[in-house]
Amino acid sequence: MCPVTIQGSEKPIAKVFSDDFAFTIPNYQRPYAWTTEEAGELLEDLLIAINGDNKSVDDLNPYFLGSVVLIKGERPDSQIVDGQQRLVTLSILLSAIRSIVGEKEAKGISAMVYEKGNPILGTPDRYRLTIRERDKRFFQEYIQVEAGIEKLKDLNADLNAALPESCQNIRKNALLFLSRLEKLTEKQRVFLSSFIALRCYIVVVSTPDLNSAYRIFSVLNDRGLDLSLTDILKAEIIGKVGKTDEDLYTKRWEDLEDNLGRDSFENLFAHIRMMYAKIKLRTTVLQEFRDYVNPTTAVR
Repeated sequence: MCPVTIQGSEKPIAKVFSDDFAFTIPNYQRPYAWTTEEAGELLEDLLIAINGDNKSVDDLNPYFLGSVVLIKGERPDSQIVDGQQRLVTLSILLSAIRSIVGEKEAKGISAMVYEKGNPILGTPDRYRLTIRERDKRFFQEYIQVEAGIEKLKDLNADLNAALPESCQNIRKNALLFLSRLEKLTEKQRVFLSSFIALRCYIVVVSTPDLNSAYRIFSVLNDRGLDLSLTDILKAEIIGKVGKTDEDLYTKRWEDLEDNLGRDSFENLFAHIRMMYAKIKLRTTVLQEFRDYVNPTTAVR
């Protein structure tokens, strides 16, 4: 069994979005699924945490954002197994704040969004977070690039309607954040960004091994976190097909998911379980899909 390493217990966001990590989301992972409900709740929680406080940021109580599970070795390259929804949403929020604060403050936020390369050290320019190939270009152009959110506001209605659901979620959450942030003073916006960077913490759990990472992934799901049946099955099934076929099966999976919608897509697996099991559900759809359908052979 490969070791599981818990890196430094809790880390503030400034250390998470730093040179210590270069986050990527594997193509077989779930799409970005947080709606304005989840994103709005996160922002309101953060505003409540700092509301009416005249203390310095360092004196505020810390805010815990949960854990992320990574496949990571000695290098900064880090594949996100669990936690992408929070990390993507935080990137959107930081970029939204950056778009409406002063130049000096915006530069500080950009350092958490984008890492400038160092020719002496041989490090390239790169984004702190690279999302799935299907959504990467949209995320970079309209969220991560400076002034990208200004372009997002003026996005053509026809183009917006043609966007996949994940990109629509990104756009709606960015516009929600802008609408809420515009009601704050300049001082409050800067204070919020400092609070996120210095007093919001995430526990980073990493392992160099895919199998042990997904054991952690499954345990977190079984304890009721935000992963769905289809997310787990996608990781199990496409994670086993090998690099050669990974992109092909990822595209097929995501095309079906986009066409049906996430709720109907999840219901499909319940029907498939019934076709194979031919009995009423006795445990969970996830467990009985594993027992009766067998994801190892389901992709063949």
